[in-house]
Amino acid sequence: AAIMNTWKLENALDLTNMNTAKKFAFTVAFVLIIVHGIRIYNKGGDTCSNLLSRGHLAADKKWQPEGCMLHKYSKMETRKCLTGRTFTFVGDSRQRQLYFKLVKTISVLPVKEGKQHEDIVYKEDDTGISVHFLWYPMVNVSMENVFREWKGGKKPKPSIIIAGSGAWTIKQMNASGKAMQEYRANLTRLKPVMEDVAMETDVYWMLQDPVNNTQLSKERKMITNTQIDSYNDVAMEILEGGHVGVLRSTHQVASALLEVSTDGLHLGEPALNNHLSLLLNLYCNDKLRPIDGSCCQRFQPPSLLQVGTGVFFGLCMVGAVLFSVTSGFRSRTPSMSEDTETAQNQKKTKPPAEIAKSALVAFAKFGVIMAYFYLCDRTPLFMKENKHYTHLQFFVPFVWVLIVGLFFHADTKQTSILSRDQTDEWKGWMQLVILIYHYTGASSYIPIYMHIRILVAMYLFQTGYGHFFYFWMKGDYGIVRLCQVNFRLNFLVVFLCMVMDRPYQFYYFVPLVTFWFFVVYGTMAVLPRVTAKSSGDNSSGFVLMMLKLLALCGIIALLASMQVLFESLFSWWPAVELFQLDGSIREWWFRWQLDRFAVAYGMFFAFTYLGLKKLQIIDDSFHGNLFTPCVTYLIVTLSVCITLGYTIFMTTCESKVECNRLHPYISFLPITSFILVRNVPGYLRSRYSTFFAWFGKISLELFIGQYHIWLAADTKGILVVLPGFHTLNMLITSFIFVCIAHEISAVTGTLANILVPRDFRTVLQRLLLFVLFLGLVLLYGHFEDRLQLF
Repeated sequence: AAIMNTWKLENALDLTNMNTAKKFAFTVAFVLIIVHGIRIYNKGGDTCSNLLSRGHLAADKKWQPEGCMLHKYSKMETRKCLTGRTFTFVGDSRQRQLYFKLVKTISVLPVKEGKQHEDIVYKEDDTGISVHFLWYPMVNVSMENVFREWKGGKKPKPSIIIAGSGAWTIKQMNASGKAMQEYRANLTRLKPVMEDVAMETDVYWMLQDPVNNTQLSKERKMITNTQIDSYNDVAMEILEGGHVGVLRSTHQVASALLEVSTDGLHLGEPALNNHLSLLLNLYCNDKLRPIDGSCCQRFQPPSLLQVGTGVFFGLCMVGAVLFSVTSGFRSRTPSMSEDTETAQNQKKTKPPAEIAKSALVAFAKFGVIMAYFYLCDRTPLFMKENKHYTHLQFFVPFVWVLIVGLFFHADTKQTSILSRDQTDEWKGWMQLVILIYHYTGASSYIPIYMHIRILVAMYLFQTGYGHFFYFWMKGDYGIVRLCQVNFRLNFLVVFLCMVMDRPYQFYYFVPLVTFWFFVVYGTMAVLPRVTAKSSGDNSSGFVLMMLKLLALCGIIALLASMQVLFESLFSWWPAVELFQLDGSIREWWFRWQLDRFAVAYGMFFAFTYLGLKKLQIIDDSFHGNLFTPCVTYLIVTLSVCITLGYTIFMTTCESKVECNRLHPYISFLPITSFILVRNVPGYLRSRYSTFFAWFGKISLELFIGQYHIWLAADTKGILVVLPGFHTLNMLITSFIFVCIAHEISAVTGTLANILVPRDFRTVLQRLLLFVLFLGLVLLYGHFEDRLQLF
C-alpha cells in the first residue's frame, strides 16, 4: 500500500513511453484497417444484410443491427422520404398492424383502425404519398396474381413491397402437415414472379413473428412457435439468395419483446416501433442520407475540396520523404576553420531547408492522421452502432475515472489560485467526464445534461480568466499573440472541415472559444488600455477596467434580449458561412446565449483576484490556507452546500428548455463553489492530480477528435472496430484515440512555431495568405453544389 501511494503518473509514463505507445497504436490501427479492408473486399460493404438479419436488443429496448446505425425518423422526415412513392404491405393482420403504424406516423390527421380482412388505402393527392395494405393472409393463387399484375404492368409497381404470411395458414388448416406442404409448393411457385418484380422495385419477405402461447385465445392455440419456425425455415430455404430480401431481424425483435404482446399474436408497441424503424431505415436511409443512419446507405464519393486536401497531404508526404533522403547526402560536419561565433549562430537559427523539412514531416504526420479520420467516419471501412444510454453505463466509468484520477496525485510547486497545474487538472477531469457523457449518450437524462452544461461553462470561464490574466499582466496585444492563440485553437478544426466536409460551426466549441477570445482581446485592447504595469498604484486604472467589464456585460445582455439583432450581425457573407449550420444561424445563437456570461465572469474573477492580491487581502504565495481555519471551514461548507443544492435543483427540471433558460444566471454558483473548495484549503491547493493534468494538456484535441475516431457518424454513434466485444472495442478505440490526440497536440505545437514565428512582418504576410485561402474555401462552400467532382 505504501508503494502504491507513492507511485506517480510520471513514473508510469516513463515505463510506458508515449512515443512507444503511439507506435503501438499506429500498428494496431494499421492492422485493423487491413482486417476490415479484407472483410469488405470479401463480403462487400453493404450493411443491408446486417439490418435484415443480425443484431440484438439493447438495454433501452431498441434494436441494434450489427455494425450499422438506425436513424430515428421523425414525421417530417418520413413524409419527405415517401413523397411521390407507394409503400405496400401484403399479408395478414400482423402486416395490417404495420400498415396502421406507418400511416399514423405520416398522417397529419387522426387515423382510425376500422377495417379488417380487406384491402386498405391511404393516399395524399398533394404529396403523392400512398400506403396500401392488401389482405392476402395466405400464400396462394390470389397472392400470386397480385404479383403477376405488377409484373405484367396491369397495376403500377409500388416503390417497396413488404410481404409475409404463415400464421393464418396454420390457424385455418389447424397446423396440419398438408398445410405445410401446400405452403412450400405455393411459395415455390410464387418465387419467380416475386423475383421478376424485385428486379424493378424493392421486395422483402418478412418472416413470421413468434407468438406468446400463454396469451393466445382458444381459437389460436394451434399456432405454436414450433410451427412458426418451420414455416420460416421453408421461406428462408426458398427465397434466400435471390433478389427478394428476407427480413429475419423483425422475427428477432419480436422474440426479444414477446412479453409485451397485446394478445399473444399481435405485436406490442415497443416491437411495432422497432419493426417500423427497421423498414424506414431499410428504404429511406440511402435516399435522405441521415448521418446517423449508416444501415443501407451507400458510400458517398469525396467532394472536390476533400480530394484537394488529400492531394495536399500527399504532396507533403512525398516532400518529407525526398527531404529525408536528400538531407543525408547534404549533411556535413562543420570544419575546424569555422569560428565559434558562426557555430553558435547555426545552433540558434535553423537553416531554411531544415525548417521546411520539419514542416513537411509535421504535415505528413498530420495527413496520415486525417486519413484515419476519413476512413473511420466517411467510409464503410469500420462499423458504427447507436448509443443506448443506461445509468450504469455512465456512472461505472465515471466512478472508475474519478478513483484513478485521485490515486495519481503529486505536490505542486505552484501555490497561486488556479495555477497552471490546477487548470490543466481542471480541464482534464472535465474533458474525461464529457467524453463519458458523449460515449454513453447521457444527454437524454436532464440532470446529467445540465451538469455537463456547467462543465462547458467552466471551460469558457477559463477562457475569460486565462486570457484576461495574460493581457493584464503582459500587455501584449500584438498580431503575433493573436495569431498564435487562434492557430492553436483552430488548426485541427480548419482541416477537419475540409477533410470531413463539415461547416466550421459543426465543431461548435472551437468557434465559441475563438469568438470569446476576440471578445476578451477587444475588451482589453480597446483604448484606453489598462494593464498591471500602466495602472500601478493608481486606482483609476482599476475603475476604468471595471467600467469596461460592466459595458461588456451590458452589450451581452442587450444582444441576448434581441435575437433578431444578434442573428443579423452574423448573417452577412462571409461570416454567415462560418457561423451557420444547416443553413441557419439558430444553432450559433443557441450556443452563444447558453453560456453568455461565463467568459465575462471569468474576466471579472481574474480582475477581482488580482485586486485582492494587490490590496493584500489574500496571500497565496505559500501552501497554507487562504484564511483562518474557521473561515476556511465556513467557506468550504457553504460551497459544498451550494453545489449539492444545484444538483438537487437540477433534478426538479422538467425540460431542457426550462433548465437552459436558468443556466446563464446560476452557472456562476457551482463554478465559484468549485474554485473556493479547490483553492481556499492549503492542503488541496498544494496538490493536483497528475492523471487529470496529463489529459488537460490535450483537452482540445480530445474534445474535437472524439467526433470521428472514438465516436462515429459525427458523434451520433460509436465507432466499432471489434464487433460483439463492447468493452474490448471501447478500450482499443480509446487507446488509439488518446494517442492520436497527443500526436495532434505535438504536431500543432511544431507547426505553430514554424508558421507563426515571432517576426511581425512574416506573421502578417502569412495571415494575409490565410485570409485569401479562407476566402477561397468559403467561396467554394457557397458554390459547392455547382462544383461537384463526381
